Amino acid sequence: MDLGKRFAKLTCSILAAVLILAISGGTGSRARAGSTEGTRLIGLFMTTRDLSPYVGEDGVLWASIHPGTDPSETEYRFEGIDGLRFICYTDRDKNGEPAIISNIDEGISRADLELEDESSVQMSGTILFVPGPDETCFFYNPVLKAQDGSVFAVPGDPMAVDASMSLPDAAVGQTLRDERKHTEHGAEVTDVTNVSMEIGIRREPLRITLLQFSDAHALLKAEEYAPGTVPEEIVLPEGTEYLLVETRERTADGALFDRREVIGREDDGLYTLSCREDGICIQHYHEIVWAKG
Repeated sequence: MDLGKRFAKLTCSILAAVLILAISGGTGSRARAGSTEGTRLIGLFMTTRDLSPYVGEDGVLWASIHPGTDPSETEYRFEGIDGLRFICYTDRDKNGEPAIISNIDEGISRADLELEDESSVQMSGTILFVPGPDETCFFYNPVLKAQDGSVFAVPGDPMAVDASMSLPDAAVGQTLRDERKHTEHGAEVTDVTNVSMEIGIRREPLRITLLQFSDAHALLKAEEYAPGTVPEEIVLPEGTEYLLVETRERTADGALFDRREVIGREDDGLYTLSCREDGICIQHYHEIVWAKG
């Protein structure tokens, strides 16, 4: 799902790195009173525009639900709104067994889910982004699931990113925290959900060159690719001892930079990036097949 083209001269506040969101009781980051009662935080819907004009009178944006053959295949869609879904939560299938439901769009380059115990969930993700000359705002819109199974997003707060705020490979982000209490076997239990998303700054990749070297450091072969066209499987011929991955990159002001990474026989894969027109990068994994001997 595309985030849409960046819009020029956008102004928004740079927030603190950690935002504590108190959703319980119907309060929180721009959430309407009553709309979140009895719900739980299950993720984020990341957009580059404010959701407020798209919500209904109840102050929420409802998701359409598309069940699969298995509960883990359930999909939630925010129809007609460009954004990236980062939704993940645990539930039970029809047999009462634990099931993980996740909707994670490909613009989320890294997604981790940790279950600390039966009640606590830690979610973290990364969006890799090439900033342009103008400021771009990423809105952290909380996604919640009600007791009746319905899912909705509420307008969240923005995080501003531009080319001048940090060097490549730096990151900024926010964390949303949701705490709820319930009684279980006569004891009070606190359910905690933390959802973190960071925006990782990158230069724009222009060209990727794979250079194969022997153990004597002789160049055996060089192959050049446009971003997004590197084969999923890289088969290296006999005699290749290591691989040098050279990526030509461009900064926002037009300067060129060569990033180099050495891949040895202990490595079974590598990652490359391709970027969309809106600056969101897609991370690609490539398996490496080394010749034996």
